Amino acid sequence: MLRHVDRDEIKVVSGASIGLFSAYALATDKLDMFECAYRRIDISGGAKLFYNVFFKKLLWKYVSSFVSPSDRVTIPLAFPVCYVPIFSVRYYWLLGKYNACWEKYLRAAINFPFLCIIPSFLEHRFAIDGGAADNIPLYPLLKKGSYFLNGEQFDLIIILHFDARYDYRTEFDSDIPILDLDLGICNDFKKNHYDFSSEYVDEMIRKAEAYGDKICERLFSGDCSKETLNQTVNEIFLEEHAIRQKNISVDRLFSMLNAIGKFFRRDKICNKKLY
Repeated sequence: MLRHVDRDEIKVVSGASIGLFSAYALATDKLDMFECAYRRIDISGGAKLFYNVFFKKLLWKYVSSFVSPSDRVTIPLAFPVCYVPIFSVRYYWLLGKYNACWEKYLRAAINFPFLCIIPSFLEHRFAIDGGAADNIPLYPLLKKGSYFLNGEQFDLIIILHFDARYDYRTEFDSDIPILDLDLGICNDFKKNHYDFSSEYVDEMIRKAEAYGDKICERLFSGDCSKETLNQTVNEIFLEEHAIRQKNISVDRLFSMLNAIGKFFRRDKICNKKLY
């Protein structure tokens, strides 16, 4: 979809759990590197994937290789971290030149207990994957996004996720056009959640690009006023809704945990800048 959007027009980006890799790559203009990293994984099957993630610390190695002192976050980036046992959530913001603390916070943000041997501790507390508290972090964009826009408003928010039951309308009331896409629809909701073989990843990237082209054609080929965008994103959601309801959500467990995280979220203290 980014082929149809000028990067300079992207005001804010957010991501949780593994989605944080995509958000960081976009914010630092390293999407090509990110795509190459995905294509190099070449792991098929849940058992082999778990072994590499848990015992060989695959995720942490990717953070270490992906985050560099030469990085510069040019698009404000937000991501959640969950703290236990109180189960509080905090959203961290990155912007500007690399800071040595970033890697520690990014590791904690993807550190789900049964996927990592070594626990994460931040600010003297036990920290885990932010997806446990908010797997689709629209909250910081609607609550704090305007701070980075100098009084401007978002023209469009695009949400990419893998929860077929997700509907932002159950939590947020906004007049901003919000495009809600479950990416499972790109491959007809195949249950290959643990297949990261080169062949399958290549197939998924091709299908995602074709799907993105189709969606962007509908969004940007004509009138791009707020009213028209709202009408188009609602039409897309309604067209996909029936299909989504018939399929299993990859992220459903996270989404159920999110109810607890949102209950304990405190607006006044849950946002913190790391730059």
